[in-house]
Amino acid sequence: QALPGDPDKLHKHLDKARSTARASLDQARRVVQDLRPELLEQQSLPEAIQRTAQRWKDESGIPVTTTITGSPLPLHPNIEVTLLRAAQEALHNARKYSRATAVQLTLSYMNDVVILDVEDNGVGLDGAEPSPLSGGYGLQAMRERAGQWGGSVTVESEPGEGTTVSVVIPLSG
Repeated sequence: QALPGDPDKLHKHLDKARSTARASLDQARRVVQDLRPELLEQQSLPEAIQRTAQRWKDESGIPVTTTITGSPLPLHPNIEVTLLRAAQEALHNARKYSRATAVQLTLSYMNDVVILDVEDNGVGLDGAEPSPLSGGYGLQAMRERAGQWGGSVTVESEPGEGTTVSVVIPLSG
């Protein structure tokens, strides 16, 4: 519509189209990256969990112990992403809200389920400061991802005694 008319208007529309295309491409790249994180492309889930915990420790200065129990099994790639993202979110929450001085991360392979537990020794949910910037979507996203695989997320917390986030994914099917 702008072609036969004002050349300045045409350039404005073209600039807007270029900007929108760039933003859309950036967003598509982020979506693809989120589908299969680079950590899981290069290593197993236990290794990715351990590397995530080590990075988190280096960035936060909070000691974290990582334990893998049972015999690691090959999982559907999306289940691996679900568990890795849950570990990242739980560690993020521990750093941001809990005032923890230590965190224990455990990935357990059992006969019929795989369980991720992230336990901190912080102030617990009642003592945590809510963030004015947080939309509160982290735990909800965790629950939705786990639910896609018939799994669940539970959060246990006592004031002054820390918080434990557990993600349980069944291995049936």
